[in-house]
Amino acid sequence: MPNRRDFVRWGMLGALMLGSSRLSARNVLTPTLKVPNPLIPPRLKPGDKVAVVGLAGAVWNQKVISSFKLILKELGLTAWLAPSVYLRDGYLSGTDEERLKDLQQALLDPEIKAVFCIRGGWGTARLVEEIDWTWFTENPKIIIGFSDITYLINAINHRTGLVTYHGPVGNSGWNSFTVDALKNALFEAEPLQLSLTRSQAIKAKIRRPGKATGALIGGNLCVFTSMLGSPYFPDCQGKILVLEEIGEEPYRIDRMLTSLRLAGVFSQISGLVLGQFTDCAPDSPQQSYSLSEVLHQHFGAAPFPVLSNAPFGHTENNWTLPLGTEASLDADLGTLTYANPVVK
Repeated sequence: MPNRRDFVRWGMLGALMLGSSRLSARNVLTPTLKVPNPLIPPRLKPGDKVAVVGLAGAVWNQKVISSFKLILKELGLTAWLAPSVYLRDGYLSGTDEERLKDLQQALLDPEIKAVFCIRGGWGTARLVEEIDWTWFTENPKIIIGFSDITYLINAINHRTGLVTYHGPVGNSGWNSFTVDALKNALFEAEPLQLSLTRSQAIKAKIRRPGKATGALIGGNLCVFTSMLGSPYFPDCQGKILVLEEIGEEPYRIDRMLTSLRLAGVFSQISGLVLGQFTDCAPDSPQQSYSLSEVLHQHFGAAPFPVLSNAPFGHTENNWTLPLGTEASLDADLGTLTYANPVVK
């Protein structure tokens, strides 16, 4: 099976091959909606109905679906499983039309209070051209996911001002840390503080001291970089960028960070939080920089605070990170603090 990086590469090539794909050239330069910024969705409550949709890769192990339904039940939530959760179309969870239809249904149903994703992979970017952004503003609700869902949660916030959430998907590791982090972010209409433990701080690969404020943007490095040049790439000025990755060798990490630097991203952000870079060691260490060396080359003398080894991304312990509403980063204390509630 190809990995996520292959999905991104071939998906982008497919979009350029006219006549060989169901994708076609479209005018994607739609205006950003004029709505309150940030637009805060209502918090979750026990008994709420939530949707589980397939927006990217297909699920090949049906136990993932039943296990996630049980997790949501233990959270006190009633799950509507969209048909796309069960569908397979190549490597996708149904055709583009089927996945988009399920997303639309979940967003327009007033009984559904949040939209969870069954997994990442690749495919979310194929949907954004056909999205009606009023789906998110006329009935605002929690939209959560990570990995390939990075594309959607950044595009939503950029286009509509709706706060979205970088957090676990159905096939994530739902341990007590991840569950508690999600409950603190999505069930409690109280200010939120996220803090590194001492052990996490000790393992940090790089840290630049200082404090910064700004709304969070970002997520998976590969997917976020693939948004460059599109009308869905967020405004980076004064933002705190969060990045994580899995399965990329250091030279590929270097390539993507260089792309962001050359696009001016690192001259605009106010701070950086690096999550887990899982399985990103070089295949041939004697012929490569280490991941730590690459990160130091890019951020060792950064003019903004940098916090690393934060618990989010492709890892068991997963913070739920609200995107699009202001937070304060203290790289010395290892904290992210939201002065205002991230749900209402």
